Amino acid sequence: MNNWTRMACLVLGTWLGCASAEDTTATPGAVTAGSARAGTVVDIKPYRIYLLDIATAGDRLVAVGERGFVLISDDVGKSWKAIGTPVVRGLTGVAFNGDKIGVAVGHGGSLVRTEDGGSSWIEVPMEDAYGESFLGVTALGDGRFCAYGAFGIYFDTTDGGRTWMRRQVISEDFEAHISQVILGRHGLMGLVGESGTLARSEDDGQTWVQVPSDYPGSYFGAVQAKDDSMVVFGMRGSVFRSTDRGFSFQKVEIGTTASLNGGTVLSDGRIVLVGNAGLVATSTDNGQSFKIEWSPAGKGFSALVETTGGLVVVGEAGVGTLDLSTLVTK
Repeated sequence: MNNWTRMACLVLGTWLGCASAEDTTATPGAVTAGSARAGTVVDIKPYRIYLLDIATAGDRLVAVGERGFVLISDDVGKSWKAIGTPVVRGLTGVAFNGDKIGVAVGHGGSLVRTEDGGSSWIEVPMEDAYGESFLGVTALGDGRFCAYGAFGIYFDTTDGGRTWMRRQVISEDFEAHISQVILGRHGLMGLVGESGTLARSEDDGQTWVQVPSDYPGSYFGAVQAKDDSMVVFGMRGSVFRSTDRGFSFQKVEIGTTASLNGGTVLSDGRIVLVGNAGLVATSTDNGQSFKIEWSPAGKGFSALVETTGGLVVVGEAGVGTLDLSTLVTK
């Protein structure tokens, strides 16, 4: 799929790809949908469902995607079980505070929460979202989360997702889509979005200050490197880096125009960004430069996490492991 991103899902008004409804025979590696939705049990292969985000809940992995399904794994991604949630719209983001309390968000103002690590989910009505799509959710610690997305919507909670308060971001007329909010170190939070939107907060997201951007396109994500520099990324291989706590950013040329959709910082300090067509960009110098490689399968990635068993990635081919030693150059 070309130009495959969370933002594309929003612009098209739907999510791309679909679970294989006819493929219901249980086979090794298949996942089983729980009976939370209309008492139906369905077998879904983990590589036949479109997934947009993945998070850790203690030792458990939790991935979310199309039709409101959640996939969980208790063996570092070797096997998966699908859990039906009360919503049927695509879920775009998931986050956990600890190993039990989690929140997942998605299209049409969908928001669900769990208190058992993702085994079951409860819908939280979000009338003040007016049906606008959430594009992500971030855990802020101590039962706090923020959820954000289309046309500048931004909500936060202090009680584990039971109740939410809508907040203003940057200004009263701010309406840019918010792609990701990250909780950095030393009291810093960062926000990225469409139309070159960059913002920073030093008061737990209560107020945001917009940062000048030399890039007019959309940013899709951000990470904070081990040296505290901030790396933001997005459309057409755009990567920018800040070494002054997010006050200014400088462009990093990486040699590709493929979009970057998600990223993480590994325990050894490496930054790994993933994107369209199997793009994997790796940095060993805190984002000053990146090595560009590609997954041989060529399928788009949306997000990844590091586990004790290696890297687990989600995207248009569902969920799987990412072995950096098997990547190829073009």
